[in-house]
Amino acid sequence: MSAAANVIHIQHIQPYQKNRLVQPTDPQSPEPVALYSLIVLALVLHTPISANGLCRQCSLEWPCPQVRLAYRLREGF
Repeated sequence: MSAAANVIHIQHIQPYQKNRLVQPTDPQSPEPVALYSLIVLALVLHTPISANGLCRQCSLEWPCPQVRLAYRLREGF
């Protein structure tokens, strides 16, 4: 005596996501592009005050460490 097995219907299952409430985000900018934009931002914000030679943003002697780092990174590209 053989009994036919019941058919189990497989439902379409969404791919596993760790947190299903979080919507997928757009891909981030490539790292070199993001780094270059930060370099430009540093060079724009950290400008000298002509009267006393201090950095407008951080009030250190210009060129401040942020400008020096941004310049070195820009030269690395």
